Amino acid sequence: MKWSWGPEPEPPPPQGAAGVGRAASRALLAALQALEPVRRGALALTANADVLVATGPGDALPWCEGVLYIAPREHAPGLWLPTTQRPQLPLDLLQRALARRHPQSPLLMLREPARLVPLHRALPASDELIAQIRARWQD
Repeated sequence: MKWSWGPEPEPPPPQGAAGVGRAASRALLAALQALEPVRRGALALTANADVLVATGPGDALPWCEGVLYIAPREHAPGLWLPTTQRPQLPLDLLQRALARRHPQSPLLMLREPARLVPLHRALPASDELIAQIRARWQD
């Protein structure tokens, strides 16, 4: 199902970064690997074949071109969205509807490509995890 999206009238501060697509996800992984260990230690990561998500304090997130900065919304804390855009639906109702079909929470909702990314399996952003993600992407 496709929903209409529009600008976020009051963008929240970022609490995560999502690299979507091969180039952005690999660039985000490289930026995360380059962070000093204390800063990276405040972050958690989850990945699939073409998406990498880092969550944590906004000041710990790296800047990376092509990355979406994301955050949950006050009335829908289990629904993470890009900070600058949102579906044109009541977010609390959307979160409840998604929770029925996708009980894992929280979820990142992406506009393009339209998809939901579960965030409940995020792990600390260690050197070992970064190496595991890189190795899986080379397969």
